[in-house]
Amino acid sequence: MYNDNTILTKGKYKFTKLCRVPPEYLVEIYNTKDKSDIELFEYIEANMMNIFLRLTGEIPTEKLKVCDKIYFTSEKDAKKEINRIALAHQKNNVKPKRAYECQYCSGWHLTSSEIEEYKEKKQYNS
Repeated sequence: MYNDNTILTKGKYKFTKLCRVPPEYLVEIYNTKDKSDIELFEYIEANMMNIFLRLTGEIPTEKLKVCDKIYFTSEKDAKKEINRIALAHQKNNVKPKRAYECQYCSGWHLTSSEIEEYKEKKQYNS
């Protein structure tokens, strides 16, 4: 069963957590009885009151910010890509070292900076 933190894997809001999907979109699915994703439809039915409150502004919808970085739906997928890249021959020596969850899109991205470098940059820029 889907919940607010479920990430959609298809449709207009692919790779978006349900809590960030505009309520108008969810109401449209409900009104048209679109059951192509039955779990999504069941989530909408079960959460219709909260969706309505989001629609009227009584419950805020998290603002959706889209990243232009390569997006992975899970940490596991991101780490698989790091391993694949590590084995690949490339002219550039800079390769991703770790994955991190994005605070904006809730997806996973790759970075070549170590966690210590990241913490130092963040502290310096604060």
